[in-house]
Amino acid sequence: MEPKFKICIAMAGAVSAGAYTAGAMDYLLETLELWEKAKEKNRRLGPEHPEYNFSIPMHDVAIDVMSGASAGGINGSLALLNLADGSHTYVNKDNPFGKNNRFYQSWVEMGDDAEGSTFEKLLSLTDLKKGEKPDSLLNTKPIDGIAEKALVLEKLHQCPPYISPSLDLVLTTTNLQGINFKIDFGGSNNSGTVITSHAGFFRYRLANETTPSGVPADENSLFFILNLSDPKHMGYLKDATLSTAAFPIGLKSRKVAISQKYVDRYPKYLFGQRRGITPILEENAVYQFSSIDGGLINNEPFGIALKVLREKNAPEVAKDQYAVIMIDPFPNHDNAVEGEDIKTDMVSVAKGMFRALRNQVMFNQDGLLEALELNDRTKFLIAPVRKELRNGELIRAKNDLASAPFSGFAGFMDKSFRHHDYYLGRQNCQAFLRYYFAVTQDSAVQRLGIAPHPEAINRYGFFEAQGDALSRKLFPIIPDMRLLHTQSNKADSDTYGIDATLAFPAYPSLDAAAFRRKYKGMVKNRIETVLNRLFENFWASLINKLVLQHKVYHIIEEALFKELEDAGLLKK
Repeated sequence: MEPKFKICIAMAGAVSAGAYTAGAMDYLLETLELWEKAKEKNRRLGPEHPEYNFSIPMHDVAIDVMSGASAGGINGSLALLNLADGSHTYVNKDNPFGKNNRFYQSWVEMGDDAEGSTFEKLLSLTDLKKGEKPDSLLNTKPIDGIAEKALVLEKLHQCPPYISPSLDLVLTTTNLQGINFKIDFGGSNNSGTVITSHAGFFRYRLANETTPSGVPADENSLFFILNLSDPKHMGYLKDATLSTAAFPIGLKSRKVAISQKYVDRYPKYLFGQRRGITPILEENAVYQFSSIDGGLINNEPFGIALKVLREKNAPEVAKDQYAVIMIDPFPNHDNAVEGEDIKTDMVSVAKGMFRALRNQVMFNQDGLLEALELNDRTKFLIAPVRKELRNGELIRAKNDLASAPFSGFAGFMDKSFRHHDYYLGRQNCQAFLRYYFAVTQDSAVQRLGIAPHPEAINRYGFFEAQGDALSRKLFPIIPDMRLLHTQSNKADSDTYGIDATLAFPAYPSLDAAAFRRKYKGMVKNRIETVLNRLFENFWASLINKLVLQHKVYHIIEEALFKELEDAGLLKK
């Protein structure tokens, strides 16, 4: 059997803009499925058959690692379950509202139902109890409800051939307690120092005929093998998924329990060895900790994904028979340089200190160096691009994602925002697979394992610089069956209709007056009740009712509407 080209997908955190990543993943997996069916038909017919289609590329790929932080982690878990679900259907012209599709139901429909919208439920007071401090600014019960619906599997089936049998799902997390490690410097029994790590991850594989479920016996194996037909194991996956997405303060933190064997093996991963490094833990079979958003420390988990990919596929990596895709709804473009007027007052120092700590935590040196070491056309990025039709020409829009305002929380406010971002993810992924995710034609044999047929090259080959015959010739890693001829952008609209060439979705808008009428009272009630639970005091409650809740509401409203207006999302 020819080796399969390995694909690693890293999904960044994005709060409600996870809808964009979900749409991109939905299109990518559907495209793989269409291609697999076309190849399977060719295999059944054989090259001698008159109906054999030589324009179908016959190389094989396998998704080998998926990593995710926060919203990206949710999408990683949803992707895993979609792939193992016999009843899963894709979003397309025949299923525009995502029936039987976890991506769409979880990210677009969210908690919307006859009882109310997702935003109404996030503002409800059902989670706030007298005498108890609030767990979060927003009510996370709707999030739990979404998880209850999405993280179940009724019709388990074998994963398709384009999924590695040893597929790894890696979800980042932030351990609030941290794990203490004693570092032995030699000498007396007390000659050591203790360091604490708060960054962590959950790593899962799926059980199969050759891989039994549970903690592997090999002490170098830092993953848990899931049996998706076991309710207890589905509970593990659910807890890990909710914990990676527990946005600090805004959403409730999660208590997580994992096998202590997993923690005992962690030093080898963290430090490259276990000798002289001892986790300081209570004697217990289970390790428990409070977990919040994995994106707090590692929001773009390509480094850990690369590490796992290389650990598993050394021969393929040596031959460049792999690629890493980063899906990032909010790639960091903050490259501002401080001017000469450096402020040294206390407030400026405090702000600068917080920013410095945050940036340094996010400075993933190992992951950065890993990425820089990658060879040509092995690392790729899917990031939002939206264009608008102006004077008959498509022009890059000022804003891309409708969910972006208010640090990515805007999508919770209105379903139309999430629907837009989902479909933008699909459109952007289509363009990515057709015109960017490719190898050079002269390296295709080495990297893809087989020589593409001339008819396949004619159909799918294209120039790196569009229209420039002097630029390098490329060949797609995942060919899109909806496309008839890449170089001329000719798509099969007879078969696939509007899916053949996806248009940019219509940009949504919000009626400010209607929003105020519906949500103003709810927001103020939520603010008042949260503050009252924080300060259980008569005078504090009185001040809150008379002054604070009004001021806080107006600050929030002003900031929110300004961001929505700047993003072009408010109706005039």
